[in-house]
Amino acid sequence: MEYNPGWNSSSVNLLHVRAVGPEDTLHYVWSSIGAPSVLLVATRSPSSALRVNWTQLLSPSPAGAVWIDPPDSVVYSTAVVFTKLFEFSEAKPLGELFYPTYDLAEFSWDSLNHTLNHTALTAELRGVPATDPGGAFANGSLAFRVTAYEAGGRAGPLPSLLHTADSSQLQFILAGVLPRGNGSRFALQLAAVEPPGAARRLRARSSIDDEYTPSVFQVSPL
Repeated sequence: MEYNPGWNSSSVNLLHVRAVGPEDTLHYVWSSIGAPSVLLVATRSPSSALRVNWTQLLSPSPAGAVWIDPPDSVVYSTAVVFTKLFEFSEAKPLGELFYPTYDLAEFSWDSLNHTLNHTALTAELRGVPATDPGGAFANGSLAFRVTAYEAGGRAGPLPSLLHTADSSQLQFILAGVLPRGNGSRFALQLAAVEPPGAARRLRARSSIDDEYTPSVFQVSPL
C-alpha cells in the first residue's frame, strides 16, 4: 500500500494497493478526487508500476494523468465510481418517500493517511457533506474502509466473506448520521466503467453459512 505516490501533500487522497504474483500484478487505485472511485488494472508483468502526473490529475483536464508502465503489460482495466447516497422511507400507503440525495462528489474527505495501517493493510476514507444545512452529519460520517490481504481466509467482520491474496475488500460505513425520517433506509449508487466490448452482469443469489454467519444473507456477484 502507498499513499499519494510522488506527491507530498495530503490535501487529496490516492491510495495504491498492489498485489504482485510471479508473472503478473494487480493494481487497485482508490481515490476521493471527485467522487470516491477505484481503478483496477491487471498486468502481465510482476514489475509493472503506477505512474501519476499530479499536475495534470489536479487540473481541469485530468484525462491520461494516471497510467501503468509499461503500457503494453496491461491486459484488463475497469473502474467503479461511488456517486450518490440515497435516503428513503417506506411511507405506507404512499409507497417509498425519497429525500434529497447526497452527492458524494461534493463531500469533504479527511486525509486517508491518518488511517493508513501498513501492518494490517487497511485504510479508511471518511467524509461529510461540504454543506449540511439539515445537520444530519453533525455527529456522523460516511466512510469507505479498504482492506487488502496477503493470504487466503475469511474477513473478521460479518458476514466473514472469503478472500484470497488477490483481494481488496471494501466496507461501506454510515455512522452517527441523523436520519431524516422514521425507519429510513440508505442505498449507495455506483457506476461501473468497462472497456469497449465488455459487459457486466449482476447476479443475486441467496446464501446461508451456519458456521460463520448464522443467518441468511444475499450475495450479488458482479
